[in-house]
Formats: sequence, C-alpha cells, structure tokens
Amino acid sequence: MDLLAVFLLLLVATASGWFLGYRAGKQKPASAVPDWIPSVDTLLSQHSDASLKRLINAQSMDDDTLELLLKLGRTLRDKGEVERAIHLHQGLFGRTDLSRTHAQELELELARDYLVAGLFDRAERLLQELVNNRSVVQEKAELELVELYEEEGDWQRVVDLYKDRKPASTRLCVRLAHACCELAERAARVGEYLETRRLTRVALKMDSGCARAFVVLGDMAYRQREHNEAVRCYLKAMDLDSHVVVAVLEPLVESFRALHDLSGLLVHLRQHTADLGYVPALEARVEALAYTEGQDKAFEHFLKELEAHPSYTGFVTYLGLLLRQGRLMGQSQSQQAYDILLRITENEPRFVCDHCGFKAREFHWRCPSCKDWASLKAAAPLKYQPAALEDL
Repeated sequence: MDLLAVFLLLLVATASGWFLGYRAGKQKPASAVPDWIPSVDTLLSQHSDASLKRLINAQSMDDDTLELLLKLGRTLRDKGEVERAIHLHQGLFGRTDLSRTHAQELELELARDYLVAGLFDRAERLLQELVNNRSVVQEKAELELVELYEEEGDWQRVVDLYKDRKPASTRLCVRLAHACCELAERAARVGEYLETRRLTRVALKMDSGCARAFVVLGDMAYRQREHNEAVRCYLKAMDLDSHVVVAVLEPLVESFRALHDLSGLLVHLRQHTADLGYVPALEARVEALAYTEGQDKAFEHFLKELEAHPSYTGFVTYLGLLLRQGRLMGQSQSQQAYDILLRITENEPRFVCDHCGFKAREFHWRCPSCKDWASLKAAAPLKYQPAALEDL
C-alpha cells in the first residue's frame, strides 16, 4: 500500500510539472529580437539578401546581432563588394534604437566604405563629424582622415586638423610631424626660411624624436653653403635615428669635404653607420680611411666589413673601387672574396614554386606552402644590366 501511494504521488507531481511548463510556454511573449542569427559565412554564401533584410528590419536588435552585421559589412568591403557593404551600413544607420557607441562605430564603417568606393567627400564629412564630436572612435576616425589627406598630398589640411586640438595618440603626433616637414621642405624650396624653421619647430614639438626635422634644416643650410650648420643638423638627425643616413649621406660627405675634415667624417660614420650594413656609407668610410690611413688599410677594412655583412651590392662596390684604383687582389684577398661570395650563395634559394612563389633550398615534388604538385622549378639567376665602370 505504501509503495502504491508513493507511485501515485510521483505521477501527480510529474503531470503537474509538465502542465505548468506548458502553460508558461504558451504565455511567454514573443521576442522582437530575431530568433535565428546566421553566421557571416551563411550570409555570404546566400545569393539573395532576404536573411540580411530580416536582420536589419528586426523590431529590436541585441549586441550580438549588431556585431554580426558589422563584421559582415567589413567582410563584404574586404571582398570588394563595396555597394553591398554601403547598403548594409546605411540600412543599419537609419535605425533609431542604436546606442551612441554603436551608432559611431557604424558611422566609421560607413566612412570606410566610402573611402574604398572613392567617395572621398562623403567619407570626409562623416570622419570630420566623428572627430569634432569627440566620439568613442575618435582616434580611428582621425587616423582615417589623416590618411585621406596624406593620399591627396594635402599636408596643410593635416596641420589645420590640429589647430585647436592635440592628436589623439603618439602615432598621430608622428604623422603630424611629417606633415609639418613636408610643408617645411616646400617653404625651403621657395626661400621662405623663417617659415621653414617655424614648421620644423612645430614638428619637433609634436614629435621630439623627429629626425626628419633636422634633415630639413640641414638641407636648407647645405643649399646655402653653411656647411658647419649642415653637419650639425645632419649629425643631430643621425643621433635620433641612424637610419636617416640614407637621406643625408651625400650632402653630409660633401659638407665634411668642404670643411677639409675627412677625419671627422670617418669618426662620425663609424659611430653612426658601422652596424647598419649600408654599402654607400661603407664606401664613404673606406674612401675617408684611404685618405687618412692609406689605401691598403682601407681595402682591408672593406673586406672585413663584407665578411660581417656579405652582400652582392657590397661586393660589386668593392670590385668597382679596385678597378678605379687600378689595384689587383692578392692571394689572401682573393680567398676572402671567394669566402664572401660562397656565404652569399649559401642563402640563395635553388627552387621557386611557379604557383605561389615559395622559395626552397631543397627540391620537393609537393610545394610545402601552397600544396601544389610538381610546381617547384629551378630558380632562374637574376638578370643584371651591364654597368659602366664609373657606376661601380
């Protein structure tokens, strides 16, 4: 009897639970949020925009759905379907239930669509609005706007953008400094030297490590034959960034020659360029060394540098110096030169995939990169135009 009572109680409890659950399900209000959120791949694979319209026109939209649509818009733009991306973002932009943050993110994406589509005026208006309203995407909007002005070569617009505000990031400060340097170079070319100095001061205020500002000042001094000032500015630029030697080497060398100070040139080139592996700087060091310590010492130094930084360019420059000086290599120098060339060729690829360009030292029937079969071919040697002796 007790066992039967327990059984009946369990049966009643189960039935009651099922009835209450069913009733609660029947009374649950229908959600305005879409009950089916497809993936980006699903939306991209469909030929019609029915699912897309269903999501855009939903009565309300949660964060997950909006993030999905923003990701879809970026994917469409990256795939080159800019018109669909614009249509998507414009459709979302017309909604009134978006938060301020989501509305600004959407406005930025629409501006990027316009940039890709070449509708620069529309993009500029949206980006300026985002920048002026101190939006949550202000730094990104500033970066897009600055890049637009840079592409158009409108350096003054970049500078004007920050008349009443500071750049939102260090990265933007660097770009503003270069815009000032572009304008400073333009002013220097037409003889507006006071304006050149003012603009370089602004550049250094924005970016204290702007080596280019000192290069501009050095070039201005060099053109005016103020060689001491030119050397001072060029060396200051190289103190900030030794790699700017590629932009200043020729006027730097000429200025030291005008000052009859090749020893000073050698000291500073050793200090700033010894570890760069930049062959023209090495050649300038060797020529200065030949003047101060003799040609034997200079050519010995050149070979040592080539051993440390082997390159075809360096080797060709070395042979050019030998030919110009009418010198021959001795046995030990020839062995050194052979060893340098051997090290260079050891790093060269022997095979290249004609499908994806993958380079390999060993032959493979199947390309390790693109997985294509029988696509590795012998790497063809580089073809060079014959050089005149004076060019070596």
